[in-house]
Amino acid sequence: MNVTVRQLRAFVFVAQLKSFTKAAERLYLTQSALSLLIRQLEDNLQVQLIERSTRKIELTAAGHELMGSAERLLDDLDATLANVAELGAKQRGKVVVAAPYILATTFLVEVIAEFRARYPTISVHLKDSLPEQVLMLVRSGGADLGIGSFREWESGLQWTPLFQEPLVAVYPRGHPIGKLPQLNWSDLAGLPVISLNRDSIFRDLADDGFSQAGLILAPAYEVAYAGTALGLVRAGLGIAILPQCVGILTDPTILLRPLENPQILRSVAVITRNGRSLSPAAEAFVDMLRKSARVSASLAAPEPQPRPSRRAARGRRSLDATSEES
Repeated sequence: MNVTVRQLRAFVFVAQLKSFTKAAERLYLTQSALSLLIRQLEDNLQVQLIERSTRKIELTAAGHELMGSAERLLDDLDATLANVAELGAKQRGKVVVAAPYILATTFLVEVIAEFRARYPTISVHLKDSLPEQVLMLVRSGGADLGIGSFREWESGLQWTPLFQEPLVAVYPRGHPIGKLPQLNWSDLAGLPVISLNRDSIFRDLADDGFSQAGLILAPAYEVAYAGTALGLVRAGLGIAILPQCVGILTDPTILLRPLENPQILRSVAVITRNGRSLSPAAEAFVDMLRKSARVSASLAAPEPQPRPSRRAARGRRSLDATSEES
């Protein structure tokens, strides 16, 4: 017996469409070639499968018996071949990821290391960019995906949540605030504060924290980059307000503590272009991002809103952020 996949597929299409003409069109065959496949299948099985007449196509009892098994067999085969092809695609290729400085130097480096260990033949190109450039790179196709916290929703982009993290105070070792049982925003009153500048979402978040504590943020130093803020802290020039992930960038000379009352969170998301399918390699990278961030299936995507005025922003407990310096 020498039954082939082509013969089974021809039989299933004829049975489903009840027409040799339509089945031949779907399979891109001539009717004579299709009829030959059916005859060969019947000869191999030594049984008639289809009742042929000028008016309609009907399956014989043997045809009905074969139909269910043949459909399952072909479905399983197609699924297996698709899985093998996808696996093969994940063994090669390139992923271009855009991310701001803080995420590129903290969360992402560990993800990339794990990804390269699992998919050593896929190259990862990391574009550490300014926040506004991350959006531009994804929108223009210069990056497969972007990661960050962004102020506003942009049409044409898809947002997938990764994680949230609190803002923290970064201070020199030995500073008196390290002895407090809990560090509140109000405890920073009168102390020199280092903040990121007004181009950063973290300035909005810091403004919000101070406002809810009944204070107004008046930075002693206002900088563009988190690395600069950490350098000022090391020099003993103040206390920096930054996201918790900067802990990986600290050294024994500086410490950090979460700020409470209120707790201010920033949300980190993956952005991709709507209507553009990711390559298998990029999909594998996004899957690893989700696993690394431990996002629960019930977490709803934080939809960025149009940026409100600073006065209106001060009434919120936390901003579902979306453009960071980070």
